[in-house]
Amino acid sequence: MDRLPHSLTNIGLDILTSMMMESVSTPGSLTSEEILLGTAVVVGIATLCLLIAPRIRVPALLLLLPAGFAAGAFIPSAPLNEVVGDGFFSLVSISVGLILFHGGMELFASPIQGRDIRLIQRMVILGALLTWGAATIIIALLLEVDTSIAALLGAILIVSGPTVVGPLLAHIRPARRVRHILMWEGTLVDPLGALLAVFVFQFIQAVQQPDIASESPLNTFLQSLLTGTVAGLVGLALMWLALRLAGRDSRLGTIALLGSVVAAVSWADSQVEDSGLLTAVIMGLLAPLMIRRMRKQNLGEILPFFDVVVSIGIGVLFVSISALVPPEAVLAILWPGLGVLFLLVVVVRPAIALLLTIGSTLNIRERIFIGSLAPRGIVAAATAAGFSAPLADTLVGSEILLPLTFLIIAGTVLIYSVGAGPMARLLKVRQVDDPEEDDPAEEIDRNIAIDLEYGRKWHRPSKRSTDADDN
Repeated sequence: MDRLPHSLTNIGLDILTSMMMESVSTPGSLTSEEILLGTAVVVGIATLCLLIAPRIRVPALLLLLPAGFAAGAFIPSAPLNEVVGDGFFSLVSISVGLILFHGGMELFASPIQGRDIRLIQRMVILGALLTWGAATIIIALLLEVDTSIAALLGAILIVSGPTVVGPLLAHIRPARRVRHILMWEGTLVDPLGALLAVFVFQFIQAVQQPDIASESPLNTFLQSLLTGTVAGLVGLALMWLALRLAGRDSRLGTIALLGSVVAAVSWADSQVEDSGLLTAVIMGLLAPLMIRRMRKQNLGEILPFFDVVVSIGIGVLFVSISALVPPEAVLAILWPGLGVLFLLVVVVRPAIALLLTIGSTLNIRERIFIGSLAPRGIVAAATAAGFSAPLADTLVGSEILLPLTFLIIAGTVLIYSVGAGPMARLLKVRQVDDPEEDDPAEEIDRNIAIDLEYGRKWHRPSKRSTDADDN
């Protein structure tokens, strides 16, 4: 891989330096030594987990979550909100936007068949609503919390995301059609679940503090959809102009993509909270089509940098956000939380998947497997972290938002990491292209080869263009 552009390194150092200086100058903040220690710990732990996970053949999230909990318990400066201050959640929003943009671009390499479009629509829209209702009821009954808190948690727990679905699918290697359906569902449900959570949050604030709430929750939700869509289209226009200026220089092309996404997501979030998630997905879905038509950049040369950004971003976010959760808070809701986890994994997801796939051309084994995979990821964690602080002083029970969300994230990732592979083999839905797929060493080598081949697909000439050149 080429060295990262020098300008990007300077920009990153300038941002990190400004954050540190701001934190140092804030009254009651950590000392500069503690800030440096906290930053070193978070980045070091994240990097170590990302390097070890492939060696022991487990998803990195299985290592990042407990590592973050341990860091938060023993190192006071590990939670980056203490380092960055009020700008922490803004950085989280931008990072999540980059992750979703990357996930949207990956969908371009996972085309779906026409017969599966309506199936994915049902699973994303109806599936999200059914999951929200079921999770709300379960949380209200088992944790005995206010209905509004249960509804907010239910909305947060809708989201899945490419950050967890992608690694699990790469590890399990199910059949191509099933893999593509799960990737599309996991990516598209993220902005919907986050915006639904914003709707519930606005409703809670309107009820709890009617003098402060300026607009109805429904208006805010519609504004989120409109703002996210407009920002996504404007961001694509900016990206087009930037790529025109970049020409065929892949490094400048990388900067053009990164800057356009950050600018569009930041503007959208500045107008309506969490609308930047929709912006990121829209840009990620449409950017590959636009770049292919421009024929000035090869995505295969740009994507490796985004892979690095997303991987490190996921690691740092999971470690730093999980460090916000005190271990005693998780222990306080452990048993009812495990009950929620059990019902979501064993009852809710399988029942909804079987219901919504009725009438599809999927066989019963594929339908059962789709119901056996619905992990939660970084968007759920970031959303819960963003809502817990504003509600802490106004709503009783809001203290369980982060602990329960992280318990569900850790539980679903652990269960699906351990159980989805054997389930795929039992149901005979694994990809059978390679007769030696059961050899662990060969499987690791194959995954590396698949990653390299994935980058080449983006700039492989089509048959039509090849025929034209021959003529």
